Amino acid sequence: MISNGLRTWLAALSLLFSTFVAADVTVDTESLHLQFSEDGDLLLVEACFPTCSEAAAKTRLLSATQGMLVFDEGTARGWELVRETRQSTTTLSFADPSGKPVRRWMIPDKGWMISFESSEPEKANLASGVAFRPLPSSGFGNLLEQTRYLFFDGSSVETIGLDETEQTDRVSQQWFGFRNRFWTAMVLPGTPLSIAVHSGESVQDASIEMASTIQDQGLGLKLYLGPVEPAALSGSASELESLMYSGLWFWLRWICQALYYLLNWIAMVVPHWGLAVMLLSVVVGVLMRPLSKIADRLQHQVHETDARLAPALAAIKKDYKGEQQSEKIIAMYKTENVHPLYSLKSLAGVFVVIPVFIGAFDMLAENIHLSGESFLWIVDLSHPDAFMQLPFSLPFFGGYLNLLPFIMTGFSFIASKMHSHPAMDAAQQRKHARNLVLMSLGFLVLFYTFPAGMVLYWTTNNLISVIKTLWKRYRLGDN
Repeated sequence: MISNGLRTWLAALSLLFSTFVAADVTVDTESLHLQFSEDGDLLLVEACFPTCSEAAAKTRLLSATQGMLVFDEGTARGWELVRETRQSTTTLSFADPSGKPVRRWMIPDKGWMISFESSEPEKANLASGVAFRPLPSSGFGNLLEQTRYLFFDGSSVETIGLDETEQTDRVSQQWFGFRNRFWTAMVLPGTPLSIAVHSGESVQDASIEMASTIQDQGLGLKLYLGPVEPAALSGSASELESLMYSGLWFWLRWICQALYYLLNWIAMVVPHWGLAVMLLSVVVGVLMRPLSKIADRLQHQVHETDARLAPALAAIKKDYKGEQQSEKIIAMYKTENVHPLYSLKSLAGVFVVIPVFIGAFDMLAENIHLSGESFLWIVDLSHPDAFMQLPFSLPFFGGYLNLLPFIMTGFSFIASKMHSHPAMDAAQQRKHARNLVLMSLGFLVLFYTFPAGMVLYWTTNNLISVIKTLWKRYRLGDN
């Protein structure tokens, strides 16, 4: 039996707890779920893409345990809350006991941009939490799975890792914040702010302290709390689209953007994002066909020149050594009217493929549409395919067998075995095939821990190469 005194005490404690819970204010919009404290701190932020109402919406908790944006107010004050909804915007006004509004939040029903105003000087801390941390990853894939600080500097974006040992303090009136692969929290101050970031070798969560640099000046902020996605970013603030592929040169960013919109267009036609990635590889191959023909023709010229010069070159290397050998080879080039650097023509194919490869690599790495999307045995196209868990963990490669990189390498091996040129002798063909095999093994190590969507794109590209070679052999056989 519980005594009356204990029952009364429990009832009072329950009432007190209910009061604190009720004091927190929640606001749900088309894109955000927000929770505020009774003092106006932004405690919880859950962002959705494309909207929270969709069954397959992608969501992420952006806030830290202690709150997303917490103000350093010193002693607690008796706040009064006024909540209004006008013109599709919810306004939360936190007033002092005299009724004077001190803090005000403006939250539109749509989008990921919200605003804050304070009539008094404020110090605040913007922080991420455990839910915002990237998933653990192995190998080169770990380079993608990182939280980073971002600072706008004119038209460019400066990136700072959480593991930076040097503290970075600055004054800024431009966008700043942090991001992971698919989500970001960015702040635009209305007046210059002094900013200090928390970083170090053991730091796992972002934390940014900010304060006005103008004495007795209130604080005004705009906050973007949402996906790293072109339409969402540019629709909130045009300059935010610079977050996409910010580490690349502008012309590579153009390639990324073109591939992104091409993939989205394909995804409207095909039923799965995995099929869309495969079809993207096919379409890009077709669009690049004119350039590929030029590269193939240059490669053909190099093979013919190699075959023509091979006997004389072998004789010179057999009969001469050192400086005399070099002089004889140069003289042979002049006699045959061949430039000593003629073999660089074969790199034309690389110069054609590499920019598109980098563009596809970065576009697929930052494509939030692939997050959580399954295909065949692949649970999530934005992470390695993890076909089977291993009973042990390998250094660099991790504890899962990723099947797709081996399929990719298999197609590459087949293509290298089938590739030959009439002008190459047996020794040249063996050397060429060996180089292709070594390159394939290098790609296996590089891609093994990369997201499945990226590996699927390159696997399709290798498959197309095998099919093209088989088709050429078939046509030559008919002739």
